Formats: sequence, structure tokens, C-alpha cells
Amino acid sequence: MSNRSNNAEQRTLWLAPLLISTTTLLSFLLYWFTLAPGLTWANHGADGGELIAAAMVNGVPHPPGYPLYMLLLQAWLGLGRAISPTAEPAWLGNLFSALLTALSVGITVPILRHQLQKLTQFSSTSAWLLAAVGALAWASSPLMWGQALITEVYALHALLFVFLAWSVLIKYDQLSFVLIAVALGIANHLTTILLLPAVLYLLWQQRQRKEAAGKAAAANMVELVRIAAVLALGGLLGTFFYIRIPLVAAEGPPINWGYADNWEGFWWLVSANAYRNYLFGAPLDLVFDRITRWAYTITSQYTVVGLALVTIGLAHLDKVAPRLRNFCLLWLIPVNVYAIIYYTRDSEINLLPALWLMTLLLTIGFASLVDWIADRDPASSTVWRRIAIGVAAISLFILVLWRAPSTSLRMDSQAQAFLDDAVAKIEPGGIVVSSNDAETFALWYGAWGNGVLHQAEPKPIFVNYALQQFGWYRRLLADLYPEVPGISESLVEILAKNDRLTENEGKRPVYFAEDLSNVVGQPLEPFGKLWRFKAEE
Repeated sequence: MSNRSNNAEQRTLWLAPLLISTTTLLSFLLYWFTLAPGLTWANHGADGGELIAAAMVNGVPHPPGYPLYMLLLQAWLGLGRAISPTAEPAWLGNLFSALLTALSVGITVPILRHQLQKLTQFSSTSAWLLAAVGALAWASSPLMWGQALITEVYALHALLFVFLAWSVLIKYDQLSFVLIAVALGIANHLTTILLLPAVLYLLWQQRQRKEAAGKAAAANMVELVRIAAVLALGGLLGTFFYIRIPLVAAEGPPINWGYADNWEGFWWLVSANAYRNYLFGAPLDLVFDRITRWAYTITSQYTVVGLALVTIGLAHLDKVAPRLRNFCLLWLIPVNVYAIIYYTRDSEINLLPALWLMTLLLTIGFASLVDWIADRDPASSTVWRRIAIGVAAISLFILVLWRAPSTSLRMDSQAQAFLDDAVAKIEPGGIVVSSNDAETFALWYGAWGNGVLHQAEPKPIFVNYALQQFGWYRRLLADLYPEVPGISESLVEILAKNDRLTENEGKRPVYFAEDLSNVVGQPLEPFGKLWRFKAEE
């Protein structure tokens, strides 16, 4: 018995790092071969152009500013450009997301294995193997896979909430890990706050059980307060990263949301004031549509079979680990409710923490179902488990092959085609007006990301009509383009003052990234993928 136990420990010593590194590598290769080749609008990824441009000019991106992501992205782009000076910044940004997501997959493996070992009859070796398959299911879930292929903050968000789960589910006896995970999570994405009730609950329950059983209620309450203080301190440390925003804003970079060198601008930015109307913003007649869309997203990640296994996993926890069941519910409910009530086109991306937890439940559900089958034939239980893991791996492989053509962005070129056309059509010194995020951020990328729109002199003037309602943006325009008459006024006034100039006085051609005829009060002339403004006689 002792030799068998020693052999199992020796297998674990090499199997654990092998499977963790293998699943990380396989995930990264999956993303590498399906990665967007450069600038992209796919998977709600229009923000990527702005994030890259802001990193290149040490600027401040859209609310709430994402200070940790910006610091890491700047370091990554600096490293990438040092290794390959001709590398496209957008491709480097996409590659960064692929790496971060692959790391989240690697951390998922020991979490799943730990729970399988505790909650099922799987041996150590079988638990590691099934954990690897479960982690790869997370890697290839459409929503996470899609975010791994573009430049966005959600890849880092995924890595950090998985790290938070690891610190709670495995390293709960070392609160320093929880402290670091909360601080980094808050520094990157404020929706990390939605996960803290679940974290607080499970840490309290686990540490109660670990310490002296039956201790006084007062002592339990002290422990609860202690854990809450650790979470609060983590949140406070996370907010310190936001000091980057006013420091950078004061330097006046061309991408400078909120112009947050003052308290008013800083609070507007970090509180996401511009997006508050999206919270509970869905009209009552669209609530059912929102719920339907949520249900489709949840179901489509792991198929109907996977969703059934998630349900089985939750039912299994209800019987053998009610504390963990409660943790799962406290993790899932706030995230799902927020995704439903946050009325934006891309609110489904906020479901990523819930989808990751579904991976945990799915893996436990699958294992408990296999345990039930194996119990019918105890003599062949090991064989049944190995067959089941093989079937799961093959099924996942087939699913990945089926999804790859529709998920891959290797041939994606819509955003790049728009930018290429803008480069070809916009004359030096022209005024370029945009409104939508996709076109605006593509132009910003061309100006301050890879610089293709700034290669000729004089450089074009970029004006976003949607942002002109904000005083901070009008101030930014005045700082960037003091030579343009009326630049800090309304769009109509800019066009009128420009039209009153002669060619010798600096009159500029005017282009629109979208058809804003209703704004300027006259039809615009189609001009490739742009529109051209010509004042009426």
C-alpha cells in the first residue's frame, strides 16, 4: 500500500507540471492559429484600436481607464517592438490577449483537479487528466476563445478572476494571495467587485472549518471581519493603480478621456459616468429579449449537453459540498444579473466569470456521472473512468474543429480595409469627423497606433462628433489643434468657419467616417468607405 501511494505521488510530481504546461501551450497554439492578423472589429473588439493607440502615446483610454492593463500593454508593446521593430502593434496586442487567456487555462487545471480529488472518486492521475480536458473546454468556449483573438481588457480580466478563484479554492489559508488577486482585479476591471461576496463567504466558511471546531460565535464574527478587512484592503490597493490616470492626463496625450488632471475629470472617468444610463437601461418591452439573449449565450458555450452536466455538477455539490454550492451561486448570480441589466450590445462579455465557473461545475458534473456509472461495475471502475476521459477529450476535439471556421479571425480584414481606404483617400491636413466607436478607434489607431495616417504633413485633424458634448473633449481638441478655427465649438461651427477660409488661409478638405448628413444638414458625397463634405453653393 505504501509503495502504491509512493508511486502515485511520483506520478503526480511529473504529471502536474506536464499537464498544466501542455494545456497552456495547446490553448496558446489554438489562439495563435486563429488570431486576428491586425486591427479588428470582430467580437466587439473595436476598442482594441483605441487601447493600442493609447498605449503607444501613454494616453488614457475610455472609462474607467484600465490602469493595470495599460501598464502591462505598454510593457508588452515595448518588448515586442524591441524584438521586432516592424511588428504591427495591433497584432502584438492580439497576441498579448492570446497569452493571457492561455495562462488562465493553465491555472484552471490545478483548480479543477483539486475539486475533483475532493468531491469525486477519481484517482489523482484521472483527476489531473480530466482537469486538463475541463480546462481546454474553458479555453475553447466561444466567448473566451473570441476574446483571446483580439486586443481587449477581458483576457487579463479572465486571468485575474481565475487567479482569484485559485487563491480562494486552493490557497485560502494564505490570505496574502487573496489580497493580491483582489488588488490586481480591481486595478484592471471594476466588475471584479461582483465576485467579492462569494469570496468573502467561502473564505469565512473554509477558515471556520480549518480552525478549532465549535469555537464561539464571537470568534467566528471576528474572523469574518478579518477577511472582510483583507478584501477591503485589496480593493484599496487596487485603486492606487488609478493614480496613473491623472499623472498621464496632465501630460496632455492625444488620447485623454476625461482630461483627468482634475478631480471632476478623474471622477467622470473612473466612475464611468458616461455609461451609467446603460445600467437598468433596457426598456421594459426588451427585458424578455435580454433574458433570451442571455440564455442563448449561456447555452451556446458548452452546448445543451454541457449545460446538463453543469446542472448535474451543481446538484452533486448540493449533496456533498453545500458550502461550495453556495459559493457557486454567490459567484454566478451577481454576474448573470449584471450582464442582463447592463444594456449594451457587448454586455454578454461580462458573463466570462460565470462561464468559467460553469467549467468547474461541468467537470464535477461529468465526474460524478462517471462515478455513478462506475459504481455499477466496481471491478472495471478504473477502465470506465479512463474511457470516459477519452470520450470527453475526443468530443471536445471534434467540437473545436467544428467551431474553428466560424471563430477564427485569420482572414478578418474589415477594420484594416477601412483604415487602408482612409489612408488612401484623406488628403494631408484634412478634417476627419467620426462618431461610432469602430471607425473612430480605427482612425485613432492609424494616427497614433501604427502612425500610417500621420505619415504626410500637415497631419489630419480628427474630430469625434459623439464626444463633442463633453467639455473635457472640447478642451482636448483645443490643445491638439489650436490652428483650426472653431475646433472647440460645435461641429456645425467648425464646418462653417473652415468653409469661410480660402485655400491660402488654410481651408481644409472635410471627410466623414459615417454618413452624418442629418447632423450637417446636407447630403454627403460617398467617397470610398468615407464620405466627403462639400459646402453648398
